[in-house]
Amino acid sequence: ETGDKYVGNNGNDDDIKGLIKFMKGNDYFDYNGNCNVTEVRDHVMGDIYHSQLIEVGPPDANLDFSNTNEEAYYRSINNYQGFMSKHAQRENIIYAGSNSGILHAINATTGKEEWGFIPPFIGALLPQIVNKGYDGKIDQTTVDGVQTGSGGTNPIFGVDGSPVVHDVLIEGWDPTGAEQGKAWRTILFAVSYTHLRAHETSLHLV
Repeated sequence: ETGDKYVGNNGNDDDIKGLIKFMKGNDYFDYNGNCNVTEVRDHVMGDIYHSQLIEVGPPDANLDFSNTNEEAYYRSINNYQGFMSKHAQRENIIYAGSNSGILHAINATTGKEEWGFIPPFIGALLPQIVNKGYDGKIDQTTVDGVQTGSGGTNPIFGVDGSPVVHDVLIEGWDPTGAEQGKAWRTILFAVSYTHLRAHETSLHLV
């Protein structure tokens, strides 16, 4: 049966759709062994190994300077104060990379995940998560002579680097994709790893 609730007959197509659902939190690989692949897993987030957590709130970079060869001086003469005032009520968000390949944005007040981002370079690695050999092999139990068990997945080194955030004065685009002139923007850099190569991804936060 096809649709959002069940998978279809094409194994490869099933795996692609199932992997997307798994990354969104569904128990597609039946971790708990109850044969329900549509429920949300008890623990959705991948392990955070090397990535340091960083919290981003209202802009608050230093404006005090002692000479003109300092970043604070550059901010002061380019209206960083206006940027601070405009985003004084910006919510505090915690950013962290996980080895499941997702950069997580978590509300620092509520603890709720606001969004997750998978860098393009990581997308090609996601199929490596699939391990059918784990089906029924995890946490095995035997009841009335019938052995059952749950499933599992392979861990990958995904967004394992620590995010870096900085306020920069650059040109950019608004949320509709229209090009804007030079303005202060908060930029987040995240490092992902594929085949022992580091790839840097940048996101415009505001």
